[in-house]
Amino acid sequence: MDNGKNIRFLKNEFLTLSLFGALGRSKTYRETVSEKKRADFRSALRKKLENIASRYGQRVDDATHLDNLCEIADDMTLRFSNLLKNGLFRIGIAQKCLNLYLKYLWCAGKIPEPPHCPFDSVVIAHLPRKLRLNWTEIGTIQEYEQLVNAARTVAGNKSLAEWELSAWAPRT
Repeated sequence: MDNGKNIRFLKNEFLTLSLFGALGRSKTYRETVSEKKRADFRSALRKKLENIASRYGQRVDDATHLDNLCEIADDMTLRFSNLLKNGLFRIGIAQKCLNLYLKYLWCAGKIPEPPHCPFDSVVIAHLPRKLRLNWTEIGTIQEYEQLVNAARTVAGNKSLAEWELSAWAPRT
């Protein structure tokens, strides 16, 4: 077997699952956007995620990870505002894409443990009620940081990545 082809296949699958997980129910696009333009957007987002994920070959700190999330949201907003609901690619959706992709790569042993976990309704349900934001509506990095800080408190001595795996475990 060609290990290079296997890895390319897995990364492609991980990207597909990450985009589906983030875009599937998030109402990212304006209602009138054609499927062709949505496909162009997804293609550009895949490339952006691959580029950003290549920076995670070694451990990445929180500040760098937050900068990467902002880079994704800002770049996709700049390039595709005419396709996006309210003209924005929200931080909540950017974090779900990147964090989920990094989780898959980490679980496959391709990168070190990522600094955060994917925040979605299942993970957010484990946080204190006052911090239960709708992940698809998170528009600022400050709102996202509130989730990260709350999750760290709940996680105790576990990393966010490890804690999230155990939070999802009962569902699998």
